[in-house]
Amino acid sequence: MPKLSVVIPVYREEACIRRNFEIVKAVLDARRDDFDYEIILVNDGSPDDSLAELESIHGEYPATTGIVSFTRNFGQVAAILAGLQACSGDCAAVISADLQDPPELIPVMFRKWCEGWKTVAGVRGARQEPLAIRVPSRLFYSLMRRLALPSIPATGFDFFLIDRAVMERLLARPESNGFLQGEILYVSGPVHEIVYTRRQREAGESNWSMAKKIKYFVDGFVGYSFVPIRLITVAGIGLFFLGIIASVGLVIQRVWFGTRMIGWTSIVILMLLLHGTEMLMIGVLGEYLWRTLDQARGRPLFIIDYRKLPSAVPVEATSALKPRVIGSDAQPLR
Repeated sequence: MPKLSVVIPVYREEACIRRNFEIVKAVLDARRDDFDYEIILVNDGSPDDSLAELESIHGEYPATTGIVSFTRNFGQVAAILAGLQACSGDCAAVISADLQDPPELIPVMFRKWCEGWKTVAGVRGARQEPLAIRVPSRLFYSLMRRLALPSIPATGFDFFLIDRAVMERLLARPESNGFLQGEILYVSGPVHEIVYTRRQREAGESNWSMAKKIKYFVDGFVGYSFVPIRLITVAGIGLFFLGIIASVGLVIQRVWFGTRMIGWTSIVILMLLLHGTEMLMIGVLGEYLWRTLDQARGRPLFIIDYRKLPSAVPVEATSALKPRVIGSDAQPLR
């Protein structure tokens, strides 16, 4: 019988993680005739009592539940990769801890996997969320499709299921500051999309701040598009020729018409504009360069404090998938 792993990254979710875990477990229990399953809960350095809740859940369901706990907060992408690294299923579904994505779709995704799809993406057809969240998200993915990743769904996907072969490819080439959706599309074949309505959050507060969204947006562009670099090149060429034209015009004015060069204000404005453009260009180049430096350093994407795998799964079952450079254990497994 095939085995399904469900990975749930957790950060500051003490108010809802137990209830949401039980909902996911109930959905999976209802399909026990179709597959075996395990649930891997990844504590992303939560400062609240989320880890205590995860420990309690693991104590009640040690055979089907595993815990991975970080030494500090490394981000959602790192938590997802750590969960995929620890899981032992033939395929793995990733779902958020707040259950804004419906767990009822996991068995549907599994059936599509059984039909031969290596990657199944839950695509948001509608969002029961404020306009201030929907509009930036729509703009973000619209720009990503147009300028970086034409194959990405129009509303992106954070809820997905991938085959073990895709997992191995994904974990074999970790990227610092990676754009997870782009990485999955890069290593995967055709993607089957399932449209659903994203729900409102029922408890707790979202930790997906605007700063994190902007960084994720920049990571996606820098990782999969050379458009910013090309815009710099075009701007540089344009400014060069404008400078030549302006210089020729000023010489003609002075030699043929005797015009005195008075325009101090215009010179200052031009200098501010040109220097501002130069600083913008340097900033864009810096975004590429520091990501290259971060990748070259080879630092682990996360550091695991400890893991407690499902007791029905021996530790050796996950060792083959443990990449040397993705994460590291701060201390031996308990």
